[in-house]
Amino acid sequence: MMALAEDPAALPGHLDRARSELDQAEAELAEVPLAQLTAVPWLGRNLTATATAVDQMQVLTEEVAPVLSDAAVLLDFETLRLRDPGSTVGEWRTTIEDSVDVIRAAPGAIDRLGEVRTAISEIDTDGLLPAVRDAIEELELALDDAYGRVAPVRKTFSDLQEWVRDGIENFDLLDLIRNLV
Repeated sequence: MMALAEDPAALPGHLDRARSELDQAEAELAEVPLAQLTAVPWLGRNLTATATAVDQMQVLTEEVAPVLSDAAVLLDFETLRLRDPGSTVGEWRTTIEDSVDVIRAAPGAIDRLGEVRTAISEIDTDGLLPAVRDAIEELELALDDAYGRVAPVRKTFSDLQEWVRDGIENFDLLDLIRNLV
């Protein structure tokens, strides 16, 4: 989230590291005979919680973060303003035209982040091993923070999406500028 706000260009490096760590966690989980061990109530709950967390983080790194990374290059998530729209009407139009795919994908990615957040918050941590419980609770707090920072951006992208849907040539660029500035 800090990279999204402060240095979106650095996000691919963070994502690569997260993907590597998640791949390692998945490989370690694959070595465990989950089908048999999940039947053991105490151990099974810990393994299921861990597998759910890893699966949801895969969704985050594969589906959500790449879109939000591209979106953060376009829009400053803190100020809700375009980072580099250009100084002329033509440059603004080009910025929007070049960003149509990101503009269309961003609201869905933010919704998906909310779904990941919900899936993690639904993990019952009572009775889990302290290391598993603490990791799940830490992840839940991080996702709450991330969603809280990103959720306000959804409306901005939804507004941009409406203008894109109506057609770049048909929207009033002055209204867009007034709303984003």
